[in-house]
Amino acid sequence: MSRQIEETWIDSGVRHDSPHSRVRPSREESDRALPYPAGHQPLADSALAREDELSRGILHDSLDALIRLIERVAPGMHGSVLLLDDDGVTLHHGAAPNLPGAYCRAIDGAQIGPDAGSCGTAAYRRERVIVRDIAIDPLWDHYRQFAIPHGLAACWSTPILDLDGSVLGTFAMYYDEPREPTESDIALTETATLLAKNAIKRARATRALRARTEAAERLAMALQESEARFRQMAETIPVQVWTARPDGLLDYVTRRTAEYFGRPARDLLGNGWADIVHPDDLSRATERWQHALETGEPYEVEFRMLSGDGEYRWHLVRADPMRSQDGRIIQWFGCTADIEQQKRLETALDAALADARQANKAKAGFLAMMSHELRTPLNAIGGYTQLMIDGIPTPASEAQQNFLRRIARSQEHLLGLIETVLTHAKLEAGKITYRITNVFAHEVLEVIDPLTAPQRAAKGISYRCDECDPKLEFRADKDKVVQILLNVLSNAAKFTPAGGSITVSTAIPSPGVGAFSVRDTGIGMSPDELGIVFEPFVQFDSRLARESTGTGLGMPISRELARGMGGDLVATSAPGTGSTFALTLPLAVAVATPS
Repeated sequence: MSRQIEETWIDSGVRHDSPHSRVRPSREESDRALPYPAGHQPLADSALAREDELSRGILHDSLDALIRLIERVAPGMHGSVLLLDDDGVTLHHGAAPNLPGAYCRAIDGAQIGPDAGSCGTAAYRRERVIVRDIAIDPLWDHYRQFAIPHGLAACWSTPILDLDGSVLGTFAMYYDEPREPTESDIALTETATLLAKNAIKRARATRALRARTEAAERLAMALQESEARFRQMAETIPVQVWTARPDGLLDYVTRRTAEYFGRPARDLLGNGWADIVHPDDLSRATERWQHALETGEPYEVEFRMLSGDGEYRWHLVRADPMRSQDGRIIQWFGCTADIEQQKRLETALDAALADARQANKAKAGFLAMMSHELRTPLNAIGGYTQLMIDGIPTPASEAQQNFLRRIARSQEHLLGLIETVLTHAKLEAGKITYRITNVFAHEVLEVIDPLTAPQRAAKGISYRCDECDPKLEFRADKDKVVQILLNVLSNAAKFTPAGGSITVSTAIPSPGVGAFSVRDTGIGMSPDELGIVFEPFVQFDSRLARESTGTGLGMPISRELARGMGGDLVATSAPGTGSTFALTLPLAVAVATPS
């Protein structure tokens, strides 16, 4: 009988794939049809919603025809199919051509559970539920009020299960009198459940396919819009933009790119771009491109390309790989920027730097030569002046000796200036030599104190050195350290008013580094002056220093000498509070920084 029912249902004209062969209910039956479940309402003006509505209509007609067929085989029975929502707990009307519409609406949206009538309990238990008498069965306590007024007395419900055991819905057989199913009824139920399962699964598959199709169409449209936006953006970028396939062949260049190189875009695609690369650069450009393709590393190289005006111009070419979610390279995105002007500027700058180095070298040589040539006559002047002061060949009068001493002081000052200029020239030429040895702090302090004492005494400036560690040992050139500190102390005395003070101290600012610090109570420096204090030929306008101006090279020379010994010379100052100069040098033995 089951096979006969299947063939009869198929031959009855119900086709799941053709809306033109649907078995349509009568007007009265249509009036009893329920609206779609919540969450499944068709969306107005939506192609997908209309397709979904059509699919649900086909399913309803298929189930309707199936139930009518079963009802003809089992006279007196009223069939019903409820569909389980995706939430897994809510049952909604599927088809029930001969059940009262009011009853169908009353149970639409019922929740499955252990005592939810025949259908709700069957879906909950995933097994057949037979209720002989609705009026007394406790499973119907919550639904009896809907069934009894319509003369429904018995109900047998079977869950419609998918292959994986999930519940698709229920098939129920109602009777107007209490009764139990026969073996034939059970077999009929099995057949109806199987056919209903196939219809439901086919409808679901159809909806899923349509949804995927719609999603694919939306994705394709989005990709087209994205590509259009990309091309529009690429055309507005002021560089040449292109893309290439994973194998490195160009598959797109912007119109701007084609116009710049004066060629049709198709001539640049594939490997056509190589035709406009300078012959001397082609090998390097292609080798780097091949390396990027093999390793997936970004491509960046500079080479010359033939522009539309027939000139080879330098370009910076860069490309980055675009990857899929699994890491595969799906495309290369590249851009080419004209850097000819930058290259020309770099070439001009290199030439200017070379000229400046040569000019500096020539200047240093000239200064060294002139210093040597000037020192020779100055040394003679100094020597003869001293002889005359000593009374050779004849004693000089007191007035004459006074003039001679002035000549000697001027000669010494001029000789000092020349020596300073010569030292600066040697530093710029890199010709200063250092004799690095272990030097104790007291060896330096014992030299600089008496040499600067007369300058301090002339202005009544006090001098303190009680914060010095005489046993602190440096790795340095002793003469250079003395030269630096003498220059710093001389400046401190020069810019400190009468009655001021100068303090010398030592410290270990960091492991392996020692320092001499010279702090004065002088006029100090502004931030602008502090920023240029180590620049060559800088002299500050101060009434305290007008009587003894120099070359403005003392501080620059001192700092370069300090750096030449692996140290540095730094300054801190503020107007009216004095200045502090710190000379840092490597220690002979690493000493931890004091806590």
